[in-house]
Amino acid sequence: MKKYAFIIAVSLFCQWAPFMAAQNPGADKSLTWFNKTEGGVSFGVGSFNTNIVNGIQKRIKNDEIVVTFQTINGVKYMNRLSLGVSVGVEKWQNGLFWPVYGYLGYAMKPEGNTLFGNIYLGYGIGTRYSTSFYEQGKGGFALSIGLGYQMRISKKLQFIYEVFYKYQALESTYYRINDVTKDSVVIQVKTPVNYKVPLHFAGFKIGLRFP
Repeated sequence: MKKYAFIIAVSLFCQWAPFMAAQNPGADKSLTWFNKTEGGVSFGVGSFNTNIVNGIQKRIKNDEIVVTFQTINGVKYMNRLSLGVSVGVEKWQNGLFWPVYGYLGYAMKPEGNTLFGNIYLGYGIGTRYSTSFYEQGKGGFALSIGLGYQMRISKKLQFIYEVFYKYQALESTYYRINDVTKDSVVIQVKTPVNYKVPLHFAGFKIGLRFP
């Protein structure tokens, strides 16, 4: 999945680069290195399915709170279009993940203070531990879309504010639980079912960008 995410980001970069060059014939078209380091907090939104008890599907509120720290390294084209790779760590309320993303960003202006948008696409490696409401889950596909504002502090340093939406899939299990009467005794029969848990988050980040 990480390989495919990077291929998608490179393809988008290649499609955007000629268009930008055509729109800005006098701009600097060189590739320059950048680093973006940021931290943030996100909150679970919505709910997800869990056990089916006697034919009735249970739903649980996504109450996870996630604290994120990550760094992105890559190249900029015309000081507006950015392509890179992000690695970081996420401390969930009930687990720990190591996200690896391909990164694609676009700034509205090449210099100074400006709005920007970005996409992170990749894989979250880690575990969300089981509780009394759901089973343990392993990391999977992840997607994040953000909008923000970068404010120039010096020639080679910008301060960043960002709000974002994130989707994270987890490989987990739920149970089909049925009450069965055997020899006048009611017992519970549990059948495990593997599925992907779709989790949604909304959050904010702050960070620094060089140069």
